[in-house]
Amino acid sequence: MTSIIGYVPLLDEVCEVQFEGEVISAVEKSNAATDLCIGPTLFDIQVNGYAGRTCRIAAEDKRDALAWIARVLREKGIGWWFPTITTAAPEVMEGAFAHCAAALDADADLAASIPGMHLEGPYLSPVEGPRGAHQLEYVRLPDWDEFQRLQEASGGRIKLVTLAPEVEGAIPFIERCVGAGVKVALGHTNLDRQALAAAVAAGATLSTHLGNGAHDMVQRHNNYLWYQLSNRELYASFISDGQHLPQECLYSMVHAKGLERALIISDSVLLGGMKPGMYQVRERQIEMLPCGRIVLPGTKNLAGSASNLLECTEMVIAMAGLLHADGWRLASVNPARLMGLGDRLGVAAGREASLTVYKYSERDEKDTPQIDVVQTWVAGRKVFDAATSERVVLPETPLDLDAPI
Repeated sequence: MTSIIGYVPLLDEVCEVQFEGEVISAVEKSNAATDLCIGPTLFDIQVNGYAGRTCRIAAEDKRDALAWIARVLREKGIGWWFPTITTAAPEVMEGAFAHCAAALDADADLAASIPGMHLEGPYLSPVEGPRGAHQLEYVRLPDWDEFQRLQEASGGRIKLVTLAPEVEGAIPFIERCVGAGVKVALGHTNLDRQALAAAVAAGATLSTHLGNGAHDMVQRHNNYLWYQLSNRELYASFISDGQHLPQECLYSMVHAKGLERALIISDSVLLGGMKPGMYQVRERQIEMLPCGRIVLPGTKNLAGSASNLLECTEMVIAMAGLLHADGWRLASVNPARLMGLGDRLGVAAGREASLTVYKYSERDEKDTPQIDVVQTWVAGRKVFDAATSERVVLPETPLDLDAPI
């Protein structure tokens, strides 16, 4: 039996967490003095890539990308995550899902960290602004037959689809997804009130990275941001990296949506975690600024997120003025509840022993707290130990520069 003693923010008390095999057997109050904290492992439902690798795997010899990303994320206390495949040509997307599936089929340890995959696009708004960085030439209408091919390629692992509900055929597509056990999110959308109501009635449950993938200017009262923010049936995810949403915006949105329905994501891309500098990514020059902002050179236009979910957790606590426990909740149990995995992830008897052990340093109220990961456990197996694990050394040049950002 394994036993860990630490302060559990979600329970607001020091506990001894015991587990055998994959499942927590007991959580008992303890009087021991400790500087450790224990939380459900962090769960990022939107990872496009990280540490120089992409999830949009294009060839068999690139299948190690998922294991590489997982290893780096585990160092950051992120034991669960969804590889995310974005808008591209049909054969590219199908190939990416197939390569990911092959990597997961071959590696049970890796598969334990990946309870599903996220399809973001290609069924999005073609309108400039809401479309974001998704390539217009590959944006298309919902196609159930195509989705079935992608799902088959993934080995049935697509658990979340982000789409625009106002496009032709979206509502029956949502109904079919929900009927097949796939969660549907609204994102990169130019929706109106009617489209939102129809999508929610059809079973949509999430707004993807609300506040991003949007016009620079909208009508101040009647717009898709307010409509989604005020809806009590939708969860909303936010990119809390300090770059995608200004502090006042993130604070207002998180509190308006409510701590039970808000969650955070990284939306990281392959340059995430890399050193500042200029990178040639396929045919485009991309710059990583010293502040961590990824931009098209000479502009303020974002070209992806460089942060991981641990950093986003630190940032949301500071930027949204949250308690330690609430910040951790937004990055762990809230996405798990959204995805129907709330009975697996948590610090309670019967839940999966997927945990992050860490030290939490409070600073003054204007500063970002510091979270130092001590151990990461996935399904009862210690997958990272700060004292004994060999740390990942990131390459000077990303290994997947031939992939889209």
